Amino acid sequence: MTSTGNGTCNPVASNKVITFTPAPLVSAGANGSVCTNNSVITLNGSVIGATGGIWSGGAGTFNPNNTTLNATYTPTAADRTAGTVTLTLTSAGNGNCNAVTSNVTYTITPAPTVNAGTDQSLCTNNPVASLGGGVTIATGGIWSGGAGTFAPSTTNLNATYTPTAAEIATGLVTLT
Repeated sequence: MTSTGNGTCNPVASNKVITFTPAPLVSAGANGSVCTNNSVITLNGSVIGATGGIWSGGAGTFNPNNTTLNATYTPTAADRTAGTVTLTLTSAGNGNCNAVTSNVTYTITPAPTVNAGTDQSLCTNNPVASLGGGVTIATGGIWSGGAGTFAPSTTNLNATYTPTAAEIATGLVTLT
């Protein structure tokens, strides 16, 4: 700044330096997907150029709290019904900068369903069980339980199960 209207005096100047600081950099992490029956989301936020961040969005809960960058988020039934949840990370402690935000969206997919079929009653002289399993929202299933033999394999939903002599003597075997 330089003085004006100085009369017979020389103008006088004074300088002012303006320093620009970089704006905070905020990343809420990559979008992802979780299953409704295992829907706890591990967040992976980062904030540079500010003292921290605050998570918001969704109707669920942040653990241990919404100011922990790597918190977990547990969706509510409403989040799961909606099928997606968008969470926002906002920088905090920004100095002279405006807050900066970043969003992450998680798709919440339906859980698979499994049906092992109805219980069966077989004769000890004809003990081979025909299995008829059903699976939705998954590419397959695996039979387990018992000490007998699954044919052609444990991954065939319509396999047969041949029990051991001990299972026949016990009178019961539970397959999953």
